[in-house]
Amino acid sequence: MGVGFDMEAKKQHRVLIIDDAFTNREILKEILKDEAEVVEFDNGKDALDYLMDHFYDLDIVLLDLVMPEMNGFEVLEFMRRKHMTDYLPVIMISADDEERNMEYAFDLGAIDFIARPFSERIVLRRVLTTISLFEKQKELIRQIDVQFKPDDQKIDELTGLPYKQNFYNKVHSQLLSSGNMKLWMVAIDIDHFKLFNNFYGWEKGDQYLRLMGRYLSEFTRRHGGIAGYLGGDDFAVLCPNKSAAMEELEKKMTQDTKRHKSFGVGFGPKFGFYEIENNADSVEKIYNNAVIALDSIAGDYTKRVAWYDLEMIGNVQNEFELLSDIQRGVDNKEFVFYLQPKVDMKTKKVVGAEALARWQHHDKGLISPGVFIPILEKNGFVSSIDYDIWNMVIEWIASMLKNNVKVPPVSINISRADIYAMNVAETLQEMCDKSKVDYEYLEVEITETAYMEDFDLINAMVEKLHAIGFKVSMDDFGSGYSSLNALKNMDVDMLKIDMRFLDFDHENHSKGVSILESVLNMANTLALPTIVEGVETKDQAEMLMEQGCELAQGYYYYRPMPVDEFEKLVK
Repeated sequence: MGVGFDMEAKKQHRVLIIDDAFTNREILKEILKDEAEVVEFDNGKDALDYLMDHFYDLDIVLLDLVMPEMNGFEVLEFMRRKHMTDYLPVIMISADDEERNMEYAFDLGAIDFIARPFSERIVLRRVLTTISLFEKQKELIRQIDVQFKPDDQKIDELTGLPYKQNFYNKVHSQLLSSGNMKLWMVAIDIDHFKLFNNFYGWEKGDQYLRLMGRYLSEFTRRHGGIAGYLGGDDFAVLCPNKSAAMEELEKKMTQDTKRHKSFGVGFGPKFGFYEIENNADSVEKIYNNAVIALDSIAGDYTKRVAWYDLEMIGNVQNEFELLSDIQRGVDNKEFVFYLQPKVDMKTKKVVGAEALARWQHHDKGLISPGVFIPILEKNGFVSSIDYDIWNMVIEWIASMLKNNVKVPPVSINISRADIYAMNVAETLQEMCDKSKVDYEYLEVEITETAYMEDFDLINAMVEKLHAIGFKVSMDDFGSGYSSLNALKNMDVDMLKIDMRFLDFDHENHSKGVSILESVLNMANTLALPTIVEGVETKDQAEMLMEQGCELAQGYYYYRPMPVDEFEKLVK
């Protein structure tokens, strides 16, 4: 529930406080009362609703790190994705001074931490100093825009393009001098660029960025406009409204990158186009609209281009409504877990199970994770659901053991977001210790893609899990950007191979069998047990047994089932 406005007279600054603790908000309001008008919310969801409508009215955000509904990391991740943190300073408030949490908050865009208990003088000075610095930055931008000289340009050395604020300055000047000329803003980024760097190395990543910069420079020389580099893998172009030029922008860049073997499928550029309706709009608003278009195809491998339209704003609103409905579902304990058995293919005996989240909606009935998980992952909130599911699984195992029912090991899924949001190993250990469940009953599954995206971080977590006594599987092996050579450095106990990755249709059957045989031989050489998931037919099962597979999971044996059905099965 939102708390709303502190109804005082209009002050010099406007501060948004997001903190679930009433006492904390009251203390901060008292500290700031003579300097700022305060807007306060006791939960992240309502605060984000407000931010979407009043972003340009705020001077700073004070954001609590630990909140029960939507933690500070999740709020900050959403703000970062919407580029809010580029223009609105965020100070985190927390009693937790763990370095890893602080580093992650800074990575997401926070610029400072305020520790509890609050020191009145320190809080006030940090807030006012931060606001002042951002205001001076804005004023400097305005002065540069008025007195801009070509030799003052800051050019990114790697890409050769105007960098960040200087790009915005150039765009602003162009918009002012273009009259009624129709222009487009294009936001560009590279799919899975961090994964690309991890996979091919930073030198290859720099080569890719150089190629992008070189092409965009050539494009603007031929067609006019301004290209800029905004850091990371983000580029932008202001260009004339020429359909042929814009088609060339997308097609030629995609073709150019494909000519380089390393820049092929999975790592191509994507484009968000926005037709500028009002040249007097701020550059930030114009660029954000192009980013909204770009975000609409995030994670969609079939689309490389998106054109901004008003429906996208509606889609953003629909996301918020769904997130709100999800939060209500969490509060009402509508999220449950189903169990899909893992079987010994020879004996058909159940030797384990995987816990899978399901939403038992109060009106719509059972909702598949395919509906709500993508929204949670996109907005950085999936860790909240994961935490509840883990706890439910462990409490269920405890209840079964208490009733002297023999339970096979149950695996839970860990996402990369979970690893940033909490100390996974310690969290699972505390849950098991609290419920008096031995660690051997709980297994952890981590996707291969997560490994490849942040190898060192994942490996460190796996080491902690092993030290405690948990077993770890690599899920979806081969479905991402696998490197068989990298397996020797991955400390996992089992590989899970997805049948859908092998694509056993009639035409490619022999190729699929050869791939599977190679993977199994490799796993056997490394003494890694394997389990194949997604087994749906008798033919698939027989073929897998011929190849020496022992464990399987899939509809041919059992579908995911409610807990009570699984209990009957194991009893």
